[in-house]
Amino acid sequence: MKRYLWIIEIILLYAITLIIPINSWFSLFYLVVIAMEIYKDVFSNNIDEMERYLRFKVSNIALYAIIIASIFFISCNINITRDVFYFFILFPLVLKNLLYIGYILEREKVIKRTGYIIFGVLIVFTLLSHGFTFETLIESLPWFFILFSTFVAIRYRIIGFVLFFLSFSVVTYFAFRSELNAVKLLVYSLLGIPLLFLSIQSLRKE
Repeated sequence: MKRYLWIIEIILLYAITLIIPINSWFSLFYLVVIAMEIYKDVFSNNIDEMERYLRFKVSNIALYAIIIASIFFISCNINITRDVFYFFILFPLVLKNLLYIGYILEREKVIKRTGYIIFGVLIVFTLLSHGFTFETLIESLPWFFILFSTFVAIRYRIIGFVLFFLSFSVVTYFAFRSELNAVKLLVYSLLGIPLLFLSIQSLRKE
């Protein structure tokens, strides 16, 4: 069960972020994810020394990454808005879980589960935004490209890397081509970082 907690966490993080605009009190559901992290790190007895070391390692990486992001925010004079708080909640938790599964799961499972989750969440969000319309179909094309990249990356390392890295590059371009703001950084943390992770995992040898 514990090997699937990361899936539940990532789905919860995306789902909570999507429903918060309905009512800001939904942000309290983030505490459920935090409670899961605390349980895994502090109270879980089903953990060996290697897994404990890996959790310690990815936690430190996530900590340093969020510090670097904070320095970047200051240097770019990013104004503090609610989206910035979203970023500081989501970025370290998503990064920590991605790094963790990158260590404990074999390449194929990492690509499948991460790719399918990203595709599923984005498709559901698009459907909730526009319903079953032609606009939904057009906006879903990039998400189907991610799904296609997932299928390809499972069998072909180099091609999978190119496809995922191409998606990551497009997201990066649109995020940084004009004035940077908190919303762009939030989207980048939810989409850009997982795509970069998938491109790296595609190159991985078992």
